[in-house]
Amino acid sequence: MREWFRPSQPTTVSLPRAQRLELALFATLILASVAPLFAGRYLPFFDYPAHLSVPAALRFRAAPATHVAELWDLKLRLVPNSLHYGFVYVCSFVMSIELASRLFVALFCVAALPLAAVFLLRTFGRDWRLAVLIVPLAWNRCLWYGFIDFCAALPLALVALALVERELERPSAKLTLAIALTFLVLPFAHFFVMGLTGLLAVTLLLLRARERPPSRLLRAALPLLAGPLVMASWFLHSLRGGPRPSSATPGPLAHLWASRPRAADYGALLHHWFMDGYTGAIDDVLALVMIATLALLTIDARRATPPVGLSPRARVAPLVLAAVLVALYLLLPFEIRTPFDWWAMNVRVLPLLFVALVVALPPGTLAARGRLALIPVTIATAAFLGYVAVDVHRTFNGPWGMAGFAEVIAHAPAGARVLGLYTDYRQRPHYAHYPFYYASSYSVVEHGGMAAPRSAIPQSWTDLRRIPEFPPGGDAALFRFPRHAPGFSHFLVRTCEDDAGCVPDPLRGSPDVRLLSESGKWRLYACASPGCADGEATPPPRSSSARP
Repeated sequence: MREWFRPSQPTTVSLPRAQRLELALFATLILASVAPLFAGRYLPFFDYPAHLSVPAALRFRAAPATHVAELWDLKLRLVPNSLHYGFVYVCSFVMSIELASRLFVALFCVAALPLAAVFLLRTFGRDWRLAVLIVPLAWNRCLWYGFIDFCAALPLALVALALVERELERPSAKLTLAIALTFLVLPFAHFFVMGLTGLLAVTLLLLRARERPPSRLLRAALPLLAGPLVMASWFLHSLRGGPRPSSATPGPLAHLWASRPRAADYGALLHHWFMDGYTGAIDDVLALVMIATLALLTIDARRATPPVGLSPRARVAPLVLAAVLVALYLLLPFEIRTPFDWWAMNVRVLPLLFVALVVALPPGTLAARGRLALIPVTIATAAFLGYVAVDVHRTFNGPWGMAGFAEVIAHAPAGARVLGLYTDYRQRPHYAHYPFYYASSYSVVEHGGMAAPRSAIPQSWTDLRRIPEFPPGGDAALFRFPRHAPGFSHFLVRTCEDDAGCVPDPLRGSPDVRLLSESGKWRLYACASPGCADGEATPPPRSSSARP
């Protein structure tokens, strides 16, 4: 790995003292980016608990008391976006589900991104120090939303593009095999990212069409088919299984056009989906420093001579990739509902777009002025990551958030069917999303059973057969016992009666339930009426907030 960081010009085997210091600082910054993931028992990621319930259901299926075999369907098959589930399930035999998942996020989502960026930068003859700009990008909006497999696919995409470029420069059997293996794993991380990476890889091939014989281009192109081939059965089945358009329902193409953002929305989406985990300005400050540093390095032309042997195409290829990603951001719809159910599509190109713009900086080793330009973004990144670590520990896991939750949810028996109700659902959130939406899913992670709010996850090996009706988002203001209680055995309530904008606990004092536990802002009730636990469950809604 050390050769990734060496300068382009020939040098001695031992690294200079200054570069050793820079490597140590870079490694420290990566460790700082991972630290917030271990700053508290629970993470403030929106979809995260719902996704954890999938490997939990797999793990508990053989235990009759959890009722998982009764409540969950098992469909073991090749499906995309399942890398996280498989990793957590396998590791759950030697560690807790939560720890296994946290290790996955730390290693494959957060730490891997800047390291993969180093590999890509060196491949295109750029200075590895520019990867400092990529460290905070791991905490982009998609991570806060809990798109774990998507975030894990981003480093794989960077590695895949670097391997394709190296294969075009100096083909070898090892590189061909590495490309095939990378594209084989990519769809299991995220299908959309696989398709996106394949398009960018084909762009690299087309840029070399006049320089390389067709045989070499074909050799580099064939490994790209590994991912699509392994997912062909799932893809064709999804096409056949999608809803058919009718005269009253617009077809897929009509929906694609209707779901494209308006021209006025692109600016807001760009801001919202880049660095936006909080409702305050902390993310905006970091984003501005990142963009300003990128702009400064683009303007500054004081660099050493570009690496010897770097082809003219390799110098412009990253800029072409960035242009393709800009076009996709403008042309892709925000979501697809038929025949798939994919949400937030065009905005997911933004992390790769920022990486492409960094790699598009002029090749060669950064001069002293360029290295100085990286100091502000290094300081801003360290400050932001420190803030997040403290916030996860003191705010999200403190009295405002999850304090007392573990004690309360521990009283849910094995196999409990838990409905989450949130009295502060309509408050202005501390985060740029509502992190308690899927909190009830932790009952599944620890005890099996079933939890709501939860909708069907489009791609997973196991999913709930039926989900009782529940108020949208678990909003306690919309809860009506006769309508929403049937099918549930327990009710998890997050309270906040003393805060402005909250609603009262709808179950407090109700003769239909009994209080099992209360700690912090959390209460757990058990059903004490035949009107809830014995009710008939209704089919789950088709759309899903726990998205891939």
